[in-house]
Amino acid sequence: MHDFAHDFDTVTPEVWRANEESWKQKLLNLPNWHKIPLINCNASHNLFDGSLARFRGMVQDMHNPEFYFEEFEVFNTVTYEVKTKSGKYTDTASILENEKINYTENLKSAQRQTMVVVSMPGLNEWAQNIENDKNHLKHLEDQPNTSKRLNVTKLKRSYEECEDEDAMEVEGSDGKKEPRVAETVNEPSNVVSREHLLNFPLPDVASKSCIIKIYDDSENLKLNDMIEVVGFLSVDPALSGEFQPDKNDLLEPTTETEVETITHNPPPSLVPRLHAVYVKKLDHCNPLIMDGVDKENVLKEANSAREHLLKALTELLLGDQLAAEYLICHLIACVYLQQDTLSLGQFCLNMSNLPTKKYPNYAKQLYDIIKQFVTKSYYLPLTVDNMNTMPLLPKKDYDCNRLTSGVLQLSKHTHLVLDETQMEQGQLDSTGVNNITALGNLIKLQKVEYDFKYYKMEFDSDISVLILSEGKSLLPSDYHVSLRPEASSLEIFDAIVEAATYYLKEDIMNTIRMYLTSLKLIKYSITEDLQFVEEDFIEMRSKSDSDTPVTADDLHRLLVLARLVSLSRGFDTLNKECWDITKKMEEERINRLKNKVPPLS
Repeated sequence: MHDFAHDFDTVTPEVWRANEESWKQKLLNLPNWHKIPLINCNASHNLFDGSLARFRGMVQDMHNPEFYFEEFEVFNTVTYEVKTKSGKYTDTASILENEKINYTENLKSAQRQTMVVVSMPGLNEWAQNIENDKNHLKHLEDQPNTSKRLNVTKLKRSYEECEDEDAMEVEGSDGKKEPRVAETVNEPSNVVSREHLLNFPLPDVASKSCIIKIYDDSENLKLNDMIEVVGFLSVDPALSGEFQPDKNDLLEPTTETEVETITHNPPPSLVPRLHAVYVKKLDHCNPLIMDGVDKENVLKEANSAREHLLKALTELLLGDQLAAEYLICHLIACVYLQQDTLSLGQFCLNMSNLPTKKYPNYAKQLYDIIKQFVTKSYYLPLTVDNMNTMPLLPKKDYDCNRLTSGVLQLSKHTHLVLDETQMEQGQLDSTGVNNITALGNLIKLQKVEYDFKYYKMEFDSDISVLILSEGKSLLPSDYHVSLRPEASSLEIFDAIVEAATYYLKEDIMNTIRMYLTSLKLIKYSITEDLQFVEEDFIEMRSKSDSDTPVTADDLHRLLVLARLVSLSRGFDTLNKECWDITKKMEEERINRLKNKVPPLS
């Protein structure tokens, strides 16, 4: 039987262009894409220029369309032969020494969309390790890199942040020439930093970035979409903005500043280019779920996974089962409908009364367990310094002509944990106030405001926010649960963490990880036969008084919670049993808030 995977090792842009539909069908028929190198898990300097590769990540920025020659003629000055060539799926024209481009006729130009894609922000270590195990190709490290490079005898790199192996001496060996590189090379390595070029939303987190060139935007991609791209790799050092020739300003007026040129043309060793032949939008990035979600099987196995998770979380929440139930609902929640200012499904949870006097780092310890369950997450201590200095909102940089990322530029289903227990006395400046406002808008509206200097634009988001605090949070929330720790558990918390880690073996962890991702993707429906909800709501309103009236918002809150209670137990529609559980949970939660007890810490 023919091994189609091997064909993709040797295919070139020329071969692909000759029969695009056939190659695309072969690609879609592959059982998996593991043998096509994933740049996220393999160093780009081990990959061949012009070879097929993949990149998986989040759309961080979109640049202006780029014009290129889709078809052009070359004239051979020795043989007088005329050939037609193409610039599709490549950045450099493959022109022989004695060939000249005919710029006057039979020249067909086209445009391609250029996007900056960064590796998934907040992707947790366990998920990255599984990705590496599946996609790291060891044989790539054992072969010499013979990628087609600049046709110059020697090329010195001035970019000091690049690894040593990226500084290459390269020689032309195929008799071909590339667009000329000036003899005098600019050295603006002090203009921009590595961090500036990578432009990753989360500070101090390892990341990769890739410039994607798209020829068919049938997917209608938007900022923050999660995508996987298959395309032809372009890593010729000549593409770097550092090696742009000096221009005579009188003959060739400058349209870009030096910093803009370098920002849009970073060293390919740091930010490779990928000419897309296929782009796939992703619903999730959990590496344990490869072939879509089997709804019937997920619902069937849900209760078993929930029991494991409930047991672990109840212990970690110091014996508080109600708090554990709400936390499970929070972990499977996602926005299922967004329309104008309406966002349905959001579930911001504020967990207060944390035992921080006895365990000052309790919130961080709890987060360290949660991040073992969820695919993407980020821990943000709400210190005055962080609020006054961290760029939370993305902002347009007109000097570099790019969108500078912010912490809240995250892909859907990312879990953001805000640690308010770290807040100390201090003064919030204007940046701090704006950041707190931005967090409030994210929680209430699931929208993030991008700053384009002359105007602001709201982008929809789907970020699950968990607020950990001592008292009620200064930020809004959909559900506020006051923790009720058991005195006995408080004394042995460190031992509980150790026991939970021992209990949560890899197979149990993977069951929980798939459970949390799958339930976000299950379609939930409400049947017309909900008379028990209507009757209960009428009864609740009749029993309420003017001090604590029952409103439509209370019904909405109950229905959102009931949806998650049902899904967590393996039901894709609401039944009387789950409705009764939901009412009981809300009743106990509200009673706790009314009858406050001093913290046991």
